[in-house]
Amino acid sequence: MLKTNIEFRKGVLFIRLNGIIDSEKYLEELNNLIEEIGIKYVVLNIGSIKYFDVKSIKNIVNYNKKILKERKKLLICDNNTNREKLFNNIPNINCEIEAFSLI
Repeated sequence: MLKTNIEFRKGVLFIRLNGIIDSEKYLEELNNLIEEIGIKYVVLNIGSIKYFDVKSIKNIVNYNKKILKERKKLLICDNNTNREKLFNNIPNINCEIEAFSLI
């Protein structure tokens, strides 16, 4: 089960995920939220995700490509260096505070 905590602070949407991700459904909901509110910067905190399947990884990478075309920015927040390689085209930060220096 996926638990989500969402916070909007200083122009950045922070999304903290915990559990097992069903990214296809989740990213669709996330995209609707971002478009509705007009958010430009998103930090996806995956530090507490227990499991990623290949489809989830591909969906996040494809979602990043879509965001870039819309001149928006997605950052992955995860202090697990083993997973950093999974999202090598997406900027990876160790803590959410770093996001403010990258946008």
